[in-house]
Amino acid sequence: MFDGTKLIFAQGKFDMWCIYHVSGERKHAIKDEEVFSLLEKYATSPTRFQLYHDFVNIFHDVTHVTNNGVLARIKELSLAYANAREIEFVLMFLYAGMVAEENKKFAKLKKYIKRLGVHQVLIERQRAQVAANYSKGKKWPELQQECDARGFYNNKSITKLIA
Repeated sequence: MFDGTKLIFAQGKFDMWCIYHVSGERKHAIKDEEVFSLLEKYATSPTRFQLYHDFVNIFHDVTHVTNNGVLARIKELSLAYANAREIEFVLMFLYAGMVAEENKKFAKLKKYIKRLGVHQVLIERQRAQVAANYSKGKKWPELQQECDARGFYNNKSITKLIA
């Protein structure tokens, strides 16, 4: 990243897909709520629409592996913002979080969980704490309906495969 720090995947409480922010010897496990709090700062400005657009642009290229082209694009997109370092950190974390979700064996909605949270913060102006914890305790079909209602998850085939 611009500031010389990096994000890595390592063992967390639940799986090998915990995202850590590494700066020198310091390693910190990042929580969605922390990053959503950074996003929340943009939720009251017109910048939120561009930020959401850039996030969706990245979202479409997420697979189960990290892609150096996407990482380079995040760096480039970040330069368009007044606080480029912060936006780069946010977008890198969200990208890593979506890659992690794509790798979770029993996750049904995968990367769509992050998209729901980002949409809730930037477009719906929900508080970061609410959006970061929204999916906890909810069943995947309910969350799929939430995504459907927002127009970004219309894959009914998953219901057929799992039902």
